[in-house]
Amino acid sequence: MHDIGRLTRLGFTTLPECLLTVPKEYRDYQEPIEILPMPNTGESVYIALTLAERVIFNRSGEPVPDAKGAFRCLVKAVDGRGERVHITLIGKPSIEPWIEIEFGSVVHLYGEVITFEGRLSISNPTVVSTSQLGRVIPVYQGRANQVSAGVLTDAIDTALPHINEAACLLLEQGLLHEDAFRKLSGYDDPVTLLRTLHAPLSVREGMDAIAVAKTLCVQALVNQVEAHRTRPAVKGSLIRIDRLQVADLIQRAPFTPSEDQLQAIDEIVSDLRSPYPMERVLSGDVSTGKSFTFMVPAAASYLAGAKVAIIAPSQILVEQLATELSELFYEIPVTKVVSKGPKGRPDLSDGIVVGTTAVLAAARKAGIVFDVVIADEQHRFSVGQRKKLLAEHTNFLEATATAIPRTVALVKLGGLPISILRSTPVKRDIVTRIITANARQKLNELVMSVIQQGGQAAFIYPVVNGDEHGARNSVEAAYGRFKRALGDDVGMVHGGMSEGEKNEVIGKMKNGAIKLLVASTVIEVGVTFPGLILLVVVKPENFGVSQLHQLRGRLARKGGKGFFIMYLPEPVVPSASERLRMLSECNDGFVLAERDAEIRGYGDLATDSEKQSGHTRLLFWGVNLTKQEIEQGAMKAGLISAS
Repeated sequence: MHDIGRLTRLGFTTLPECLLTVPKEYRDYQEPIEILPMPNTGESVYIALTLAERVIFNRSGEPVPDAKGAFRCLVKAVDGRGERVHITLIGKPSIEPWIEIEFGSVVHLYGEVITFEGRLSISNPTVVSTSQLGRVIPVYQGRANQVSAGVLTDAIDTALPHINEAACLLLEQGLLHEDAFRKLSGYDDPVTLLRTLHAPLSVREGMDAIAVAKTLCVQALVNQVEAHRTRPAVKGSLIRIDRLQVADLIQRAPFTPSEDQLQAIDEIVSDLRSPYPMERVLSGDVSTGKSFTFMVPAAASYLAGAKVAIIAPSQILVEQLATELSELFYEIPVTKVVSKGPKGRPDLSDGIVVGTTAVLAAARKAGIVFDVVIADEQHRFSVGQRKKLLAEHTNFLEATATAIPRTVALVKLGGLPISILRSTPVKRDIVTRIITANARQKLNELVMSVIQQGGQAAFIYPVVNGDEHGARNSVEAAYGRFKRALGDDVGMVHGGMSEGEKNEVIGKMKNGAIKLLVASTVIEVGVTFPGLILLVVVKPENFGVSQLHQLRGRLARKGGKGFFIMYLPEPVVPSASERLRMLSECNDGFVLAERDAEIRGYGDLATDSEKQSGHTRLLFWGVNLTKQEIEQGAMKAGLISAS
């Protein structure tokens, strides 16, 4: 057994599995050109040149005799007609391959020819090794800051003797019969496909194999959905919920439920009234009433005699959910379970259990097996934790305020059914703006205006206590400044505080005792502040699109107008500016998620989802399907309508 280390971050669990990778490109090292091509075409070429001169410099610009201390190297080489090209090498890894090459020797290179200061030049070309000559070489893509392309390449080379095992894994993970594989791919055996991907005889042959791998990825997604639909019935799974009782529970809402909420409740109840254990995802955009939507089936299940648990990611949310449950359904007892709760074992047999993952240990000690488990914010609840809590018959609902469009869900959730909440039951008008340091005074005036009119404001900072350069833009430093100006009207909350301290501040914010909250992203998900009108995120470029959208969702929870400000004390790079502009132009979490998926690629989304759903990646690492490719495959299989 080989230790694959960091490669697990690409969704691999064994060495042979690494062969389920597609190259990002192929380089043809079979026939080099010997005459320098036209420069500035934007294309790299494979060329044979003769080494004429080589001078190596250290960081101080002084010539050195070898790679020790090398920083920059200037090389001159000539082509078959004697035309000279200047080659610039930066960094020891680029310089080292040139050290042993003798003057007058032929060097095989891969790089782009350009003109620089009126001369033909090549910058940091790849030196083609002797072992690569005469071959088509695949080039693989790692994952930024996690797995280098070199580590993946070495693993694939080591795994090639195990290609038959990898072929069987392809069929197993793709849920493919070998006959179906042959019809889809045109190859007699998965071994041939894998060998062609990693050692093609031509670039065309390799590219054709990549196209087949894409087709198989789409089919694997379709097969996962079909497999979920045909899972077996399990005794004890069905809960005898009374639909008239469900209607009564819905009528207790302090608002008129949206059509999305009613449909989602119906889908969840239908799952619970079936002999097949529910495994469903409830995806609601911010402020769409996700909690009420899963509380109704939870209450109905309890009243039908089922043991029900709701798992929340923090003690703050446990308190909030327990309070909301008790207010809505007064006749149902609620038992709270947190890691630092009251001494003694909680009575898990009494009422609906609401707790953090401390429920796992408490249920094990009490010998309790739940019939329904709802994980609120499912990305915080790992596969391992889930297995400890679920029996074979347990119905499981994953609820998240992260918008997951159906196309994205096919990739991220491995075929799980999904209920979507898109419309809000209360009308909200959230104004989103990006402002810079030039408008700081206007921002201060807006904050004071909101507070003077009885509203609440919050400032979110990326760090709790920054270094000497970033201290000003930290939670603790900002709290000190606001406290001096506003006194006891200011509160602070961040992840480094104890649960008791956080709950005290959150409670004061909820009842209006605090007018301005200075916080980290501890309030990102789920926490409701009825009076919060203004939320300012300082240095928003440090947050992801989904995080910022979640923070925006804390505003005007009971309806009305809110202001979401992204404050840039300093200029940001263009890519960050574009991301923030996208957020300012769009309030729809599902649209933002689709755009994010198209930017990042659907393959990256699959790997990201490993911790929450157990689904690790697309069938092949390195494949990036487009939305259109996924939808076409799903439509062909009848999973989504053509409209």
